[in-house]
Amino acid sequence: MENSRIKISVNEREQVMEKKVGMVIGASQDAVHTIKKAQQQGIYVVALDGNPHAGGLDYADEGRVVDITDMQKVCQEVERIKPDFILPVPIGRYLITMGYVNEKYKLQGAMYEATKYSTDKYLFHYKLNEYGLRSTYEYIVNKQQGVKNLELFYPAIMKPRFGSGSRDIFYIENEEQLQSAYCTIAGKNEDFILERFVEGVEYGVDGAVIDGKLYITLLRKKNMTPLPQRQAIAYTAVSRNTENEHLFYRIEKYLKSTTDALEYNNCHFQVDLIVNENELFAVEMAPRPTGHSVHDIFVPMVTGLDLAEEYIKFLMGREYTFEAQNIRCLRICYFYFEPGVLKKIPELQDLKENADIVMWKCNLKEKDTLEKVINGHTIMGRGFFIIQGKNEQELEEQNQWILSKFKIENGR
Repeated sequence: MENSRIKISVNEREQVMEKKVGMVIGASQDAVHTIKKAQQQGIYVVALDGNPHAGGLDYADEGRVVDITDMQKVCQEVERIKPDFILPVPIGRYLITMGYVNEKYKLQGAMYEATKYSTDKYLFHYKLNEYGLRSTYEYIVNKQQGVKNLELFYPAIMKPRFGSGSRDIFYIENEEQLQSAYCTIAGKNEDFILERFVEGVEYGVDGAVIDGKLYITLLRKKNMTPLPQRQAIAYTAVSRNTENEHLFYRIEKYLKSTTDALEYNNCHFQVDLIVNENELFAVEMAPRPTGHSVHDIFVPMVTGLDLAEEYIKFLMGREYTFEAQNIRCLRICYFYFEPGVLKKIPELQDLKENADIVMWKCNLKEKDTLEKVINGHTIMGRGFFIIQGKNEQELEEQNQWILSKFKIENGR
């Protein structure tokens, strides 16, 4: 397979290069939305990914197979292409490559330190703890460093130091469970972190920091799987009304301090946040869009704003906004079932008679074996649906009613 996919001739490219050039580092399927939005605004898009089958490579004007974990190879491409900016897309650990490039070539967006703190959970904790924004213990655990003689308060959480998607998370209530979790991870060649489990309601936030000003575009309340897993199975849009004004005030104040501590500026961001009466606790945060059909489908549908589009306008020096004027009462729901074999899928038309379904994307088929939902990988491929209601209670009732119409053998 060729290392580059250029869809135009050399002469045509010379004409095209009069356009602004945007580079995408990490061209998974989640990057396609941003690539298309950039092209709609007249940007020539070059996408890099180490996987020759990455979904975004075919959508870019130029797709190149480059190992994005190798910063020097990426820099060689940057020096060849000379992009005007890097377009942030949903990506995990190697978001740091984007930050490194932005800093080295003085491009707009999150810098290297900001991306480093956002992709390493231990450094993330260290930085926020330093600023008084995260009060808990944090230990690194691996096959060399055991769990003996640690000062712990239960319950606790153990999870990978790098990566996301609710992968390999252990909810620990006592010493016996701690030892069992350690035995499970001791054979893995990676670091885990051990920290206090924080009770509360979990939210997702999508927004931006531009010229030092914080914008919250959408606050999303999460529905989670039962413990010990903590996988989101639905997001409900939260309106900024009188009832929620204090909640927004607390979150805005906390996130302003957090984004300042992490040195976020001229970037958009997403954060997972636990809120209780006594504290706000940032679980994870990154200067990039959210995946799982949130940034490209749910946020625009709820707010009328597309974060990728607005951020590209900012990069292009055009008029932009990250402040939604209206929040629709919508919920995006993923197909969460107990393990079993799927025997019957309801007809969409029948469901619409009693539920206000505004979008339906079901990838399930009858006779599919449904595994236990333990992380994003085990549920996100099933698809999703978006429903509309008058309030959160009505959305919950519709959500549960729709799922009840699926027939699962040895499940519900």
